[in-house]
Amino acid sequence: MTKKEIEELLNKEPFEPFRVNTADGKHFDVLNARWAIAMDARIFIAFLDQTWTLVALRQVTSLQLLSAA
Repeated sequence: MTKKEIEELLNKEPFEPFRVNTADGKHFDVLNARWAIAMDARIFIAFLDQTWTLVALRQVTSLQLLSAA
């Protein structure tokens, strides 16, 4: 997965929540565009409970729109 692919979803108007699926079977939901930042090698994702995670882009296997889930 690339930074550009994630940025395209984050910048889409109107924003559509999406899921980040990882190679180890985990997934992280991006519910608001302001709660995620795509960096060169990672994506930062914040959550409603005020926790956050950093996911290495090389570990991201797919992005899935939540409206399609």
